[in-house]
Amino acid sequence: MSNSPTPSNRSITFTVATHLAEALQETVDDFLAKAESGTTPAQRAAEIRVQDRDASLDSLAYLVDVAKGSSRQARVAAQFLAGLYNGDDFPFCLTDLRRLDDDLLEHCLQVLRLDSRHATEVHRYFPGGESRWQAMIRRWGLAGEPAHTALPDDDVMHSCQYENKLDAPGYRDVTLFVKVAVGVDDVRSVGLAISAADSERLAADLVAVHRLGWTRSKPLDAKENEPRPAWL
Repeated sequence: MSNSPTPSNRSITFTVATHLAEALQETVDDFLAKAESGTTPAQRAAEIRVQDRDASLDSLAYLVDVAKGSSRQARVAAQFLAGLYNGDDFPFCLTDLRRLDDDLLEHCLQVLRLDSRHATEVHRYFPGGESRWQAMIRRWGLAGEPAHTALPDDDVMHSCQYENKLDAPGYRDVTLFVKVAVGVDDVRSVGLAISAADSERLAADLVAVHRLGWTRSKPLDAKENEPRPAWL
């Protein structure tokens, strides 16, 4: 014996002109036949919306993973997600979408469609979403704070001066040489071997810090007549 609930019925009565009765009956019969097979326009639209929502959630999860990377596109993905999270504090320039590969652009458009329905804020689709977004914002320095990962000796700071670089033509790995003031009379020359991925991340972080400094007309440590750098 089936335990499925029996659908309730509702009686609907129409009063129409006699010459329209036959046409109305045909329309009703057609609707009932499609409803029985689940093929009415409203049913198809509902199915499409569900499929689109599932695809959009997949795209959102994918962008969150991309933002964990260190590439230029990872930063754009992080800025895009931060803009959806709080557009007033983290405005996103739509022209930055041109910096993305075609597949990442499509994922962003999918997420935009999801967000346009206002079902919930994007970070609320994830457990601990508020903390995850805040961590992403801090990591990329999007709130005016330098992207930073705590180190074992994080409370120790040394002044340093950039000296030179060593690289091999055709390769992206680079070694930076700096003079580090370990103590008052202890200055050491140190070489920092940086991989291609870390080089890209370092470059993006440095540009982000300088760009933010010039956002509010001029950095606090800029000289009186110092112009905005051409590379920003």
